[in-house]
Amino acid sequence: MREFGEEQTIFDDMDVLNPNKGYRPRELPEREMELDELHSALRPATLGSTPLNVFVYGPTGQGKTAAINLKTHQLQSFADDQGIDVTVVNVKCKGLDKSYHLLTHLVKELRGPGAELPKGHQKKALFQMVTTELRRIGGTIIVILDEIDAIGDDDYVLYELPRLELDDVRLSIIGITNDLQFRENLNADVRSSLGEDEIEFSPYNANQLRAILARRAAKGLKNTEFVERAAENSRPTVSTNGIDGKVLVSDVLEPDVIPLAAAFAAADSGDARQAIKLLFRACRLADDAGEQSVTEQHVRDARDYIERRAVERGIHSLPTHAKIALMAVTYYTVRDDVTWIETNKLYDYHKQICAQYGVESLSDRRYREKLNNLSHSNILKKKTTGRGQGKGVTNRYSLAVGIETAIENLPSSEDRLGGGADVIRDMA
Repeated sequence: MREFGEEQTIFDDMDVLNPNKGYRPRELPEREMELDELHSALRPATLGSTPLNVFVYGPTGQGKTAAINLKTHQLQSFADDQGIDVTVVNVKCKGLDKSYHLLTHLVKELRGPGAELPKGHQKKALFQMVTTELRRIGGTIIVILDEIDAIGDDDYVLYELPRLELDDVRLSIIGITNDLQFRENLNADVRSSLGEDEIEFSPYNANQLRAILARRAAKGLKNTEFVERAAENSRPTVSTNGIDGKVLVSDVLEPDVIPLAAAFAAADSGDARQAIKLLFRACRLADDAGEQSVTEQHVRDARDYIERRAVERGIHSLPTHAKIALMAVTYYTVRDDVTWIETNKLYDYHKQICAQYGVESLSDRRYREKLNNLSHSNILKKKTTGRGQGKGVTNRYSLAVGIETAIENLPSSEDRLGGGADVIRDMA
């Protein structure tokens, strides 16, 4: 058993590399254009006018929230120095699927630390509470609604809030969404008032991700820093994506580590959060093993680990019929030692298991939808082949995860479907 305090570490500050710890970078050079657009929208606050409402959109992990936090903190600092009355209020909308719920959280945030969520009020009464709190605070108030798409098509608050006009209150709304379709589906009136300015954050490319990872590594790892090109000497250059022409050198990162992590993330979705998560996991694997440097293999192992955990979480959260569909593919894979199984055969298993364990069976069409959804989730793979001219097609499915992963994540013996899962485990 390892003892605390006896181990060496490659980390200087783990929190910088941990994407879950809320580290806030002081610069976002890859988002200068978007930061300039935000600056332009917020600048009226420094001139005694009302900042514009802004709709910010783009895929997850593109620096939207980080950029808004950076500019609003900069604005707040300037306003404090100049004696300008500016208040920034953040509401995280994830899980708030109705305007009612969003309003309760907005009231709580406006009331400040220690306030509780208001309960037992009608929606209009809650909106009146919001106006009361806005009047109490006064001055310029910037309300940031992060993951605004959570409220779905209940756009009451998105329609009413941007249109609110109060004496001595200059209100600005910043809405942030990862869901591009949500933006398109917004009511035209809502979109025009909420999105006086619209700012898109496009996916990072591999070079941008390399630069982001290089800056994190320089702050989070020992013996890792930016130097002038002429000062590289014999130390390995980890990344040429530096600051002001500098390069990153490191005694704990092999040269291919950052480029590989960036390439993996860029090929997936250009998600900086995923890239940082991948580098952090690779560094942890090396550090936990007592190794003094992070290698390309650590990055590959980290990717496998992250993907496996994501699949496992996906399997555990599957609804009942999706679990039965996965059990069916696993059952025939183990029993018949085959890779691809026809849909008709899988549907027969579905009906058998449903009858055996008292689950209402699905129609053939609905069952095919479940299989298709599992293929979109990268839990199953789908192959379509023709049966000949005018005879339609045949769909076959196979496991997209390792057989061991599928078996390990079958329902437990205590689960409603545990008996069927035990049969598969006994055959394996």
